[in-house]
Amino acid sequence: MQALGITDTGKKRNNNEDSYFVSPDAIGTLPNLLIVSDGMGGHNAGEIASKKAIEFFLEFIRRETVSDNNILDFIVSAVKYANENVYKAAQNDQSLSGMGATFSSCVVSDNKLYIAHIGDSRVYFVTRSEIKQITDDHSYVAELVKAKIITEIQAQVHPRKNLLTRVLGVDPAENVDGIVFEIEEDGIVLICSDGLTNMLSDNTILVTLCEERDLGYKARKLVDSANKNGGFDNISVVLADVRR
Repeated sequence: MQALGITDTGKKRNNNEDSYFVSPDAIGTLPNLLIVSDGMGGHNAGEIASKKAIEFFLEFIRRETVSDNNILDFIVSAVKYANENVYKAAQNDQSLSGMGATFSSCVVSDNKLYIAHIGDSRVYFVTRSEIKQITDDHSYVAELVKAKIITEIQAQVHPRKNLLTRVLGVDPAENVDGIVFEIEEDGIVLICSDGLTNMLSDNTILVTLCEERDLGYKARKLVDSANKNGGFDNISVVLADVRR
């Protein structure tokens, strides 16, 4: 599996609170690992939150062993471990109070995507004909759309569009989504922060990822396009080329 990541501060922010991790090869007892985490909090707390979230996740992955090849439960447990420890770090340091992060992690194995997810970063699976968002956004406007109170178009300009309903590090008992997605044809896994999806439509992303170019070119083009459209937030993109 080929995989890579890229992150960019964007045009409007002074620092980058996004973090990512990519390992196309085995790490611990997992065959591979892809992560995007988007931090939040005052001063530099958001940047610290996303970095610590990944550090604690990897600590668990490297220390524990997948039992009975149950990858989903394993990575969900790793996110819960990261959540508890980011929360403790915030409690122990007043300057980090209230910090948190989105967290979207993915493992590819036996024609399946195993996903553990909190927040509004997203995991997509993209083929030549379709872009499919696999994760749900844990946000106020996503709940409104789900309840059919507002439309997808209204959600894009809603004044509370950045309000998250679930985030890693704020509640020590936060729920984590665990998802298994069946891979039925060759495609590209995309994990990204909302700095990308707030600037680009799904169709624009699909067109870019269907170009006959390498992953590095595609990742850079997505980031450049998001910046050309305003670049209002940090932008992170992780891509993995998945072949059946």
